[in-house]
Formats: sequence, C-alpha cells, structure tokens
Amino acid sequence: MDLDRLRYYTRWHAFANDRRYRAPADPWATIRVDPTELRHHNQRVRLDRGIGRVEGGGWDIDGREPFRETAVFRSTRRRYEEGDPWEETSLYSRAKKRFEAGERVRGYESLDKYRRVRLPYLDDLIRSIEEEGYRPNTETEHEPASAENDFEGAYVHRLEPVVAIGREGEVQLCEGFHRAAIASVLELDGIPVNVLCRHEKWQQVRDRIASDPSATHEQELPIDPREHPDLWGLFPDETR
Repeated sequence: MDLDRLRYYTRWHAFANDRRYRAPADPWATIRVDPTELRHHNQRVRLDRGIGRVEGGGWDIDGREPFRETAVFRSTRRRYEEGDPWEETSLYSRAKKRFEAGERVRGYESLDKYRRVRLPYLDDLIRSIEEEGYRPNTETEHEPASAENDFEGAYVHRLEPVVAIGREGEVQLCEGFHRAAIASVLELDGIPVNVLCRHEKWQQVRDRIASDPSATHEQELPIDPREHPDLWGLFPDETR
C-alpha cells in the first residue's frame, strides 16, 4: 500500500463526509472491538481507495464470509490450543499449494523461506500478545517478519486490524487477519481497529443519534446502540 495514495483518498473522503453527514467520523481514529465477537470478514471492501469511507450498496451482505472458518483462524487456534506444528495446519497447506502453482505468498518466493521466516514470526506474535497483551501500532513500531520482503513492510501492516461496519452495525474484518485471529483465540477483551468503510445506512444511524441521542429506541438495531463501539462519543452522558 502506497502511503501517499492512502492519505490522498482518505482526505478526499473525509472532505466529502464532512459536508454530507452530521456525524462524520475521524478517518484515522480507531474504535475498540471485542475480537471474540468478530463473526465475518469481507474482502470486497478494498483498502486502496482510502479509509473512513461511507458507501451504500449490498457489499456488507453479499461480501461477508465466516471469519472463524478461514485458514488463518482455524490454524491459529490449532497451533495455540493443540500445539500442532504449523506444517500440519490448513494455513500451511494453502501456502504450499500456491507456491507449487508458481505464486508468491505474502511476498515470499519459496515455501522454504515462508516456513523459516514467516511461521516463527507468527509464533513470536502469539507469544508477545499472550504475554504483553495487544500493543497498538501507535504505541510500538511495527516490526515486519522480513525486512527484505516489501509485502511484509507495506504500510497497511502499520495500521491496526481494518474493519468495515455494515448497515446494522456488524463489524466485519477486512485486513489484519492474523492479529485479529490471535486476539480472538486468546479471548482478549478488546483491540483497536481502523474503520475502512461504513455502510451508508449505518452512517445515517450515527447521524440520527447525533441529532437526538434520546431516540435510541427508534433505531431498530439488533444491539443496544449505547453498547456499539462506533457510537461511543455520540451520547453526551457517556462516561467511557
């Protein structure tokens, strides 16, 4: 991810949101979510058009897939809970097939390099988060698995896990699968995330609450609006 391009598109969307909505969010601000409640991921929402966007359409329904069925989540849980070698997980099997097909995986050119560099890095990441807790990238410098791998050093990895928020407030993971999976498997209380995109209907919920915080009963949401992390700060009597 090119940082200059990310900043350019992010500024453009922030400019448009400020003029279109009553309660636009700071595009660079993080919200804190419970990783154990992440149920879906969404690969249709692309990062290359900036963060903090507001978009309509059916992306939040059509593009969502079960997060806990991903190779990353299942392999992380198996590695941590059962102690099985990475080589026996679906994450490794998937990488091996891609290498055999002549593809690169996360910027690595060979399965051997992936096994020697990437997998120990994941073990260190699990150990670090378990022992020290999740440390936001704003508080610690991102250390890529390999300084020689441009993919591992891409700017996107300096962000927190990246999410999109659907029309009813569901938080869907878009980037940062490994950190989110580790945090979920370790059952952490909460982690910071960057919001890539909000559904237009969800933004309308934010606007209505900002206009009249007392009208939460009119939102018809599957959760209590006061409990949603993306709505914190819109209620004047909050003590969070």
